Amino acid sequence: MTGTSRFLFILLGLITLLLACPLMAEENPQAGDTPTAEQAANSVDTTVSDSSSATAASVGDEPLYPMSPERKAKLISYSRFRNIWRFVDIFLSLGILLLILFTGFSARLRDWAAKAKNKFLVAWLFLILLLLTDYLLNLPFSIYRGFIVENNYGFLNQTFLQWWGEDLLGLLLLMIFAIIPVWFLYRLISERKLWWLWFSLGAIPFIVLVIVVVPVVISPMFNKFEPLKDKALETEILALADKAGIEGFDVFQVNASKQSDKINAYVTGMFCSKRIVLYDNMIKNFTTDEIKFVMGHEMGHYVMNHIWKGVGLAVIFIMLALWLTNMTIHRVIDRFRDRLGFDKLSDIASLPLLMVYLSIIGFIFNPLTNGLSRYHERQSDTYGMDISGVSGEAAAIAFDKLSVYNLSDPDPHPVIEFWFYSHPALKKRMEFVREYRP
Repeated sequence: MTGTSRFLFILLGLITLLLACPLMAEENPQAGDTPTAEQAANSVDTTVSDSSSATAASVGDEPLYPMSPERKAKLISYSRFRNIWRFVDIFLSLGILLLILFTGFSARLRDWAAKAKNKFLVAWLFLILLLLTDYLLNLPFSIYRGFIVENNYGFLNQTFLQWWGEDLLGLLLLMIFAIIPVWFLYRLISERKLWWLWFSLGAIPFIVLVIVVVPVVISPMFNKFEPLKDKALETEILALADKAGIEGFDVFQVNASKQSDKINAYVTGMFCSKRIVLYDNMIKNFTTDEIKFVMGHEMGHYVMNHIWKGVGLAVIFIMLALWLTNMTIHRVIDRFRDRLGFDKLSDIASLPLLMVYLSIIGFIFNPLTNGLSRYHERQSDTYGMDISGVSGEAAAIAFDKLSVYNLSDPDPHPVIEFWFYSHPALKKRMEFVREYRP
């Protein structure tokens, strides 16, 4: 996803986090500290290779767990790269948006779109042109980060054309649906003094609608979701759900191996679309006890209403971010109006500037939003231990496998974890479950 694409979703606050509560999230790729990779590799020696429940697993002919010295070297290298890319990505994304703004190209896109006459069509055409411009400028970097690097580290199971086809599908969907919040926002900016307040409140039903619709409409465009094929495992999970008092949810396995060898699980949806999803890679490489803990963790998100709490957090974040933007952005527009090609926020050409503001504010508030997310994850880890009844060692192995299979840094620098991690560091989670007594 390119810079503008990501920033458009900031209009909906934390909506990308609300779409799913994963067992392990890909940390926000915006900052990092390379020395921590070696610390991570040292800490990952906590791999439990002598436990009878930790079966040796492999992708292809290469055994991945327990972790080999070669795999450790890959973890160090991948962690270093991701830490560096956090910096590169944010500066690239902001730089491209500022280039579009200060060359006057955003105003030129508005003028081209204005030929459509109808205000709604003008806004939609401008948005499409902006997304296309941003996508093309970001494309070389997206190919490098999303395809070349992931392929070099052995994650991707797609050809370039397959990978690019899914990327283009995501762009197309964004072009179709992003106009809804953008149009709503600019109508309010034009008509309401307290536009930031009205947009925040109006975003609530849209956020809920997205959370309901994405699992059943959008996600199946990219992957096949089906009921668990392992009926014995399904029986164990349904028994857990009965114990938790959860009704009306479905457990699906998804062919995530179609894209990548990475492992994860998540809870998503609301009302009739709520579901727990297991990657087929996890089913293949985790034991029953390990999966039971994972499922207990995901059920914890349901029981403790983390998705609804996330909606509330998103609304508060949107309101505060837009209020701060409104307090300061008008001075910038007044000062640079000649170079920008517009003189008021209600001009649709200001959208890239709005995205710059929201991305910077989102970056500043990362410690708060991620801190609350880490608190919810710790609650779910606790619930998973209580409800599943598995040993702390089995739960620790589940986290350790996530680190080994995904080349995820289990022990990042405290500042990096504080600022960028939506989940506690895996080493901390392993220590917690080993020491926890239900």
